[in-house]
Amino acid sequence: MLPKDLILLSFVAGPLIAALAGCAVNPPIQPRMDPYTPSQIHMDSDELRSDTAVGTPNAHRDDSGILFVTVPIRSAIDKTLYVDCYVTWLDRNGQPIGDRMGPKTITLDPNTPSSVTFNSTTPRAADFQIDFRYAR
Repeated sequence: MLPKDLILLSFVAGPLIAALAGCAVNPPIQPRMDPYTPSQIHMDSDELRSDTAVGTPNAHRDDSGILFVTVPIRSAIDKTLYVDCYVTWLDRNGQPIGDRMGPKTITLDPNTPSSVTFNSTTPRAADFQIDFRYAR
């Protein structure tokens, strides 16, 4: 091949290769998997977590099958706290039943044991998730 043929080839092949490279299809963006299994109780901030103490939830059913959950909670600091509570009821497959309920605002007096109780609206409720947030 002559040098002028190489120059001509680079002018033709260069844009062709660039065009083909630009036509590549980007792969779909895959979700990032959450390594943490959800628990029954969540706090929305580290500050709320450190300002409160939460006990083990107590769940029981009444005669009609409605699920009641009581969560012991208290302000662990020398300050009255106002906390919003939200509950999501889950069926036996872990699927939400209806919309998330709340907020239910509770007042936690300094260092005084307290609790909050929720009841499901259907006997299909098998589990729950409760989210605590500072009241706004």
